[in-house]
Amino acid sequence: PEQQKEVKRTSFSQALKTGTAESHTAAENVHFVNNFIKGIIDRELYMDLLTGLYHTYITLEALLEEHAPTHFPTLHFPKELSRTEALKEDMEYWHGLNWENKLECRTPSPAVQDYMDRMEEVGRIDPLLLLSHAYTRYLGDLSGGKVLSRIARRALNLSRGYDGLQFYNFDDIKSAKLFKDKYRQALDELVLESDQVGRLVAEANVAFALNMRVFEELDVKGGVVGARVRNVREALSYYDVEMEEQKKGNRRDRSESFSVKEGASEEEAKCPFGFKGGSNPHGPSVSSTSKEAADDAKVAVKEQDAPLTSSSASGAMLRKETTSTGGGRCPWPFVFFHDPLMGMRDWQTFFVIGLVLCWCWSRANASGIVQ
Repeated sequence: PEQQKEVKRTSFSQALKTGTAESHTAAENVHFVNNFIKGIIDRELYMDLLTGLYHTYITLEALLEEHAPTHFPTLHFPKELSRTEALKEDMEYWHGLNWENKLECRTPSPAVQDYMDRMEEVGRIDPLLLLSHAYTRYLGDLSGGKVLSRIARRALNLSRGYDGLQFYNFDDIKSAKLFKDKYRQALDELVLESDQVGRLVAEANVAFALNMRVFEELDVKGGVVGARVRNVREALSYYDVEMEEQKKGNRRDRSESFSVKEGASEEEAKCPFGFKGGSNPHGPSVSSTSKEAADDAKVAVKEQDAPLTSSSASGAMLRKETTSTGGGRCPWPFVFFHDPLMGMRDWQTFFVIGLVLCWCWSRANASGIVQ
C-alpha cells in the first residue's frame, strides 16, 4: 500500500500561526476591537458579546466532547480549557438569576448562529477541522485574556477579581506560557498529510473570519458609521478555495509552502530601499494608548503563541505603542516616501531646513535684496 505522506518536521503550530497572520492583522482593525483596547466598552454591547461567546462555546465544547477523543485526543483539554461553566457564571452576573429564561439570552445573533452552524457542519464532514476552531478560540483567549479582563474591569467599573469576568479566568492553568508550549508541542507531534494541513489552516482562517463577523455585527448594532457584516460566504471562502486547489491537484508539500510563505512575509516586512525594521518599517505613526494598557499588552504579547481574537487586541496595543515611540521604522530621508509627518519630526529635517534658510539668507544679502 502507498505510504502515507507526512508533513516534514516543519512546525505545524508555526504553519498555523503563519497561515493565519493576515487574518490576525485584519481582526485587530475591527472597530469593536480597537475600542475595547482603548477601554471604550459599551455595557450593552459587552453583554451581547458575552451572550455570543456563551452560545459559541456551548456548541464548540459539545462537539469537542464528541469528536476530540477519537480525532485529536492529545489536544483535548476540557478540564483546563472549558469555558462553559465560566460563561454561565458571567451570564448570571450580567443578565440576572433567570437569564436562561430570557429570550435575548436563549437566542444567538445571526452572526453567532452562522458560527455555530459552521462548527456543526465541520463536525459532520471532517471532525479533525474542529481542532482549528479550538486552536483559534482557546489559545487566543488564553493569550490575551488577562489583558482584556483588566481593561474590561476598569472600563466597566467592576470590582477586583473576576466577578463578571470569569470567562477570562483559567483556574486550572497555572502558567499560560507553559500550557501554550505544551499545546504547541502536541500540535507538532500530530501525524498529518499535506492536504490535511492545508485544510486545517484554511479552517482556522474561517474561524477568524466568523469571529470577526460577530465583532462587525456589534459595530452595526452600536451605530458605527459605515459598519457592515461581511457575507458569510466570504468567511467560508478560505476553506472553499483550499478545497478547489486540492481538487485541481495543486498539492505542493505544505511544509515547503509554509516556509516559503513565512519567508515572503519576512520579505514584505523589509523596506523597499533595503532597510529592515519591525513588522511594518513604514507604518504610519500612531498615537499610543495609555501606558497602563500598553504595559498590559506587553505581558500578553511576550508569551503570545496563537494569532487569535484576544491576543489580537493585545498585539494591536503593543504595535501601536511601538510605532508611537519610533520603533520598527526606516531611517531618514526614506521615511518621507511613506510617512511624511514622521519625517517632519526628525532632527535631520530641521537641520536641512536650517541650512536652506541660511543659504537663502546669504543669497539675498549677496543680491542686495536685504538691506
